[in-house]
Amino acid sequence: MSRRHLRALSLAVPVLILSGLTATASAQPGVYVPCNDVAALDAAIIAANNNTGPNTIRLAPRCVYTISTPASTGGLGPNALPQITGTVTLLGRDTTIRRDPDASTAFRIAEIDGSGGHLTLEGITATNGGYLDYAGAFMPLSGATLTLRHSAVTNNIANQGGAIFVNQSSHLEIFDSVLSDNSSQQGGAIYNGPGSTTRLSGVRLEENHAAAFGGALFDAGNTLTVDNSTISRNSAFYSGGGIYNDRHPMQVTSTRIESNHAGLIGGGIYNAGTSTLTDSVVQGNSANTGGGIYQDTLGIMTLVRSRVVHNTPNNCRPIGTVPHCPDDAAPASPGDDGHSHEPSGAERES
Repeated sequence: MSRRHLRALSLAVPVLILSGLTATASAQPGVYVPCNDVAALDAAIIAANNNTGPNTIRLAPRCVYTISTPASTGGLGPNALPQITGTVTLLGRDTTIRRDPDASTAFRIAEIDGSGGHLTLEGITATNGGYLDYAGAFMPLSGATLTLRHSAVTNNIANQGGAIFVNQSSHLEIFDSVLSDNSSQQGGAIYNGPGSTTRLSGVRLEENHAAAFGGALFDAGNTLTVDNSTISRNSAFYSGGGIYNDRHPMQVTSTRIESNHAGLIGGGIYNAGTSTLTDSVVQGNSANTGGGIYQDTLGIMTLVRSRVVHNTPNNCRPIGTVPHCPDDAAPASPGDDGHSHEPSGAERES
């Protein structure tokens, strides 16, 4: 799909409520940035980078910071905020940072650059960024670290990594957050790039789309770890409606992968790496074949107290490549997957 077609995808900003936010801006130390004072926000980030100002930046609660022109440009495109080269923490409460819907320039929200770059967001929604080759919202690269807590990344677009592209041996950690309605060619929400590591805990990946591979996640990194999360209603035009694992290690624990769709193979998961699903459920996904899991000849998939059921038109393909996965296409009922097991963690939570 061309970038012209990518641009046609919807960028409507949804009303999104984040529950359980722990970021209490008025009670935290650091510098306070008034509502929508973008110049003050840029100045505070630059000061934090240079250690001439507080590393913690408090944003106004229930405020939208709208950015019309990029503040910085790196080697892979422009950014709404100054490049993050030091330790920067942005604290909000129902606070939004967005690229202006009327902006004529394409730019992501932030680039985190180098091993000294560490950006943490808490209580913040990042939206409407992108139209670039890499990373619609956030791009840690060259060993940088991005951490999201109680936040949302929604309605962003890029050719690779609709919301986040983790690049060049960098690190991504997301806790108790939502990534939804992001779009790309590969990795509708997240592209875990070469040498990089991604950990997701208590994360919802919902209604993201890839024009090729990996509706929610495309994994080409050193490590992908997912626990206590939900990957649902994502889609890929070709393979890996939920996850596309491209020959790399993947650990999924106590997670539901459900109602995802791929146009060709691997509605829930396309696996070409060494992957383990523990206490997890893969159900209600669909594809032309391998509705639940499609196992590439290069991959190894191990199910530990996990179930692959109710997928269309079948659960795992090719037949026999995923041990303990039901071979038939008929809807399965609890417990008829060919082996006895205790209820998984994901099932106990449902």
